[in-house]
Amino acid sequence: MPAPTDSIYAYLTAAPASGFAGLSVEILEHWRGDENLLWRVRAGSEEAVVKLFLDAGQARGRRQFDGQQLFAATGIAPEPLWFDRYPEGLARQVLVYRWVEGRALQPDDADDLTALVASLAAVHGGDVATVRRISPRALNLEYFWSMLSGGLKPTQQWLEKSGYPQMAAFLRELEARGQTLVAEGLPLWHAAPPTPIHGDPRPENVVIQAGRAVLLDWELFGLGDPALEMAELLHQQRMRWPGALQEHLLAEYASLSGDAAVVARVQLYRKLLPLRDAAFLVSGAQQVSPTERMQPEYDQALPMLIETSTRALMESAEALDDRLVSDAANLRDEVEHLFTSHQNS
Repeated sequence: MPAPTDSIYAYLTAAPASGFAGLSVEILEHWRGDENLLWRVRAGSEEAVVKLFLDAGQARGRRQFDGQQLFAATGIAPEPLWFDRYPEGLARQVLVYRWVEGRALQPDDADDLTALVASLAAVHGGDVATVRRISPRALNLEYFWSMLSGGLKPTQQWLEKSGYPQMAAFLRELEARGQTLVAEGLPLWHAAPPTPIHGDPRPENVVIQAGRAVLLDWELFGLGDPALEMAELLHQQRMRWPGALQEHLLAEYASLSGDAAVVARVQLYRKLLPLRDAAFLVSGAQQVSPTERMQPEYDQALPMLIETSTRALMESAEALDDRLVSDAANLRDEVEHLFTSHQNS
């Protein structure tokens, strides 16, 4: 079987659907993404990126093409050239878009981060009528909470059966606090319909070009909840961005969005996201088989798993009810046993 680069070259130069067929094509560089392979190429006088999807390419490729097509004219997305669902000579879908000259976003540069927030606000302010798909992200608070609380109940039951009653009770307390918060906050969403969202606006998915943040990797683009997207960005970067910077970025976003209530919606999500982290980590212990627990790689990851899970439980308590912080601190022994016992699976 030809090497991937050889197959990509053959496709670009000869496939009927290729916009570069018949041109002189040069492969400049090649790298691997999370679930894709990418090539930077020169065809004639222009440079482009060729993205070969390794998983769910039909949906992800279509979403990315649509998002870039809608926002390329504003300068916050690369211009898409074509998306091929059934590329000749290739086993997976291909998306081709223009190469963006620029530099990586500096995650500690306030100007770069302000530019990112401005681009995000521009996406969220896009025309809903032009978006054909729903993002895999949650559409609103009600949907977000139904997914989170729905996953908590089987985790609590498993913890009780596996001999971790203290942790099960703690998660039940957190769920109750979260339920109260959601019930009180739902009216904030009555006048907040879904908008276009990028889907994955992490700093590593951004190129700074002439002071503007160009967003890459639109694979999860579609209609979603802009407040959740902004909250997730702040939550993901909470260890890197000081609190004052986060509040500045949120204020900047609110100003650009023109929605006075968006701050309250973002802040509500920020209280719930630590619980989602904790639920994900604790339930993950159930998925690790006894055989996997005996592997050297698992031993190496163990300290990080214990520390991260303990911190997530602590952050959940701090966010939802600081009276539960002392209970979270007492869970470390159960957390350690949860990940070290060969019986938990």
